[in-house]
Amino acid sequence: MDKKTIPLVILLIVIVIAYWPLMDYLGMTPKPKPEPAPTEISDTTLQYTDTQPQQQAPQQLNDFSEPTTISLEQIIPDSLPADTITVETNKYLVTLTSLGGGPVSILLKEYFYRTGERIEMIPEAGTPAIDAVFGGGTFNTSRLPFNSSLAAGRYDARTQPVTVTYTYDRGDGARIVRRLTFFPDDYHYNLAFEVYGREKFGFERLYNLVWENPLDVTEPNIAEDYQSMEVVAMMSGSREKLDDFKDDRLNQSLSGYTTWGGVRSKYFAAVMIPLNREADGVFGRGFKTKINTPDGKIEKRQLTVGLDMPFATVSSFADTFTVFVGPLDYPLMSEYDVDLEDMLDIGTTPVVGWIIKPFAIAVMWILPRMYAVIPNYGMVIIIFALLVKFITLPLSMKSFKSMNAMKELQPKIEELKKKHKKDPQALNQEMMKLYKKHGVNPMSGCLPILLQMPLFFALFSVFRSTILLRDAPFIWFINDLSRGAQSFTDPYIILVLLMVATQFISQKLTMPSTQQNKALLYIMPLFMGFIFYKFAAGLVLYWTCFSAFSLIDYFLFKRKKNLEIQTA
Repeated sequence: MDKKTIPLVILLIVIVIAYWPLMDYLGMTPKPKPEPAPTEISDTTLQYTDTQPQQQAPQQLNDFSEPTTISLEQIIPDSLPADTITVETNKYLVTLTSLGGGPVSILLKEYFYRTGERIEMIPEAGTPAIDAVFGGGTFNTSRLPFNSSLAAGRYDARTQPVTVTYTYDRGDGARIVRRLTFFPDDYHYNLAFEVYGREKFGFERLYNLVWENPLDVTEPNIAEDYQSMEVVAMMSGSREKLDDFKDDRLNQSLSGYTTWGGVRSKYFAAVMIPLNREADGVFGRGFKTKINTPDGKIEKRQLTVGLDMPFATVSSFADTFTVFVGPLDYPLMSEYDVDLEDMLDIGTTPVVGWIIKPFAIAVMWILPRMYAVIPNYGMVIIIFALLVKFITLPLSMKSFKSMNAMKELQPKIEELKKKHKKDPQALNQEMMKLYKKHGVNPMSGCLPILLQMPLFFALFSVFRSTILLRDAPFIWFINDLSRGAQSFTDPYIILVLLMVATQFISQKLTMPSTQQNKALLYIMPLFMGFIFYKFAAGLVLYWTCFSAFSLIDYFLFKRKKNLEIQTA
């Protein structure tokens, strides 16, 4: 690598580090098919598991194949009415109340806080998560006393869907119906919202469907989790982020065809997806404020999202929605066929997004399949780095050959520099002639790095955005590959120091010994370590392994070169 390629390498590294913050600062961070309407499930097919007498023996909650340590008293707050219903699917443990007619707790069965408790997607709920608001806020459904189609108790939805219908009947022909269907193996439920006797309620033109409960932090790095929280919508095929805070308050609305709107944290999201028609707009509400933590002051965010749903001046109308409440899992979200995976912001960045996305999708496809064979993501990343190094081996050999040739030409280059000290144009012409004469391409030394850039961007996006590595252990103290070192005294810094040492050794052996390269030899590993130390440990591990495997390239090249000399 000669002095002409050094600025290019540094520029590429700066682009990797600064691209996303720059796009956010400039505001440049950027029609799907509707899902079929939910199938109506007759209430008579439900498996009721309360203690009331039944013709068949009731299936008690403690008979479920997966035992739970959460008691009914823990699930149902004292302030909720006695007719609270609990529904268990293979993904959720859901608590619903007739006061507002909806869920007040959704516990994820497969994801946990680091304390071992199930993650709560509706924290501190005083009312159901989803509210229908009319008249600009003068009427909402969150405090209406609905009647439930099911008696209070617990219901098993792990083998077949369970539907609960909540009805508010005013007695004069005016009714509001909320019908919720839960499915055994899905991270969503379907919501049907119906209004009868609209004119008697005085409803006109529009209502808002609002996710009323802000998400809470789930990760040890509270500041990073809060920073990841945002309101996102898919509008006319474009991902829109609502983040126009003024005086630390968010009160932003966007008009236009809206396929979905939701809120997200670092690894989880709640999204409302209209099924029978698109919404006419979306809005985000919330605030950010400074709070004190053991690590100092951080910025807390509390965000909600709403959809604008206009309706015609008819006596009755009905809308259906899919409500996704679950992990930011790219393959899972892509199955919804409404660009829901764009909630993760992978491949949506202008200019380079279309280059990164195929690499990111490939990474998210291959790593879980490797994990199915090797159930340790640390080992998977090491093997993946080895595969990438194997694929780039021909380019690496070409790069080493070019750098070795540059090293041999260095004395002649120094002579040309002295000869044309005052004539840069003549110096460049003579150097190009020298390169051409000896068949050297000074840029070929950067080929492996250039090939790595899209993959590195993709890995950075995947590891920072998806739930793939969350809580994934490797060895020893590295029990979560999704997190990085929180400080220079964090044990995770050991992995960063290993990366710095590996990169230093690799550069020491492979870089030509020039004055400029000597400075770069010491500065670059330290610079990369300073930048990487807060990155996901999985990304640091990948870069460490790739640097280490570069030594294999070096020894293979040296062996090949020695054989050529012996047989010459």
